[in-house]
Amino acid sequence: MKFIVLDTETTGAAEEDRICQLGYLVLDEYGNIEEVHNDLCMPPLAIKYDAMAVHHITPEMLEGKPDCGQTEAFRRLKELNVPHNVMVIQNAKFDLDMLEKEGFQLHMQLIDTFRILRYIYPLDESNGLQYKRYQLGLYKKEQEIINKLGVEIKAHDALGDVIVLKNLFDYLIREISIDEMIRLCAEPILLEYMPFGKHKGKLIEELALNERNTLDWMLGNFDLDEDVKYTIGHFMEVTKEKVNTRE
Repeated sequence: MKFIVLDTETTGAAEEDRICQLGYLVLDEYGNIEEVHNDLCMPPLAIKYDAMAVHHITPEMLEGKPDCGQTEAFRRLKELNVPHNVMVIQNAKFDLDMLEKEGFQLHMQLIDTFRILRYIYPLDESNGLQYKRYQLGLYKKEQEIINKLGVEIKAHDALGDVIVLKNLFDYLIREISIDEMIRLCAEPILLEYMPFGKHKGKLIEELALNERNTLDWMLGNFDLDEDVKYTIGHFMEVTKEKVNTRE
C-alpha cells in the first residue's frame, strides 16, 4: 500500500477551470516519503486573477510547459491509481473534479482530511488546511521535510500545501485509524452539528425538530456537500414522526 498525498493549483474554482500545477508525495506504508512530484502545466484557459492572487502562478511561469495530461506527475499518478493505494486530499471533491477534466478517474481508496476533521472535531472554528497548520502546530515539523526534499515551502503552492497535508495526515492517524478514515470517506458521513451559517454548532437533530423550514430551504437553495445533505435528510426523516405528533 502506498499513500498519495496530493494537491492541485488551478486557474480558478468554476466549472470551466483547469489545473495549472499538480503536486504530490508518495509515501510507503510506514509514512516515509518515497517520491516527490511537482509539475507546472499549461491549462487550456488563462489563470484568473483571484486564483493568481492565491497561488502566485503567473502566465510567464507556464510558458513552454505541457498540458497536465502530458506531465510526468500525471503519468506517474495514473500508474499509482490502483485499488490497494490510498489518495489523501484535503477537500477531495475539488481536486478530483479537476483531475477528472484531465481524464483521471479515481480507482484508489480515498481519505479526505477535511471530512475527517469535521467528523472528529465538529465544533472547531475552521477545518481549513492553513488554519490547522497553525492550530495544531504542524508548521513546527516542516523544516525537516523541507531540508530532506530540498524545496521551498509556500502557502497555497501545490507542493507547499502537500507538505502541510502530509503533517496533518500524520497527526490524524494518531487520532483515528487509517481503516476507519477510509471507511468513513467511502460513504456519506453522518454529522452531529451544523458546520456553517447562523446555526453553526447547533445539533442538526434539534434543528430538524425546531427549524424544519430552514433545513428545507437549505436543501433547495444551497449547494450542500454530500455529508451535510445526507445528514439533514437523515434527521428530517427520523424526527418526522415527533414533529407530526407535536403538531
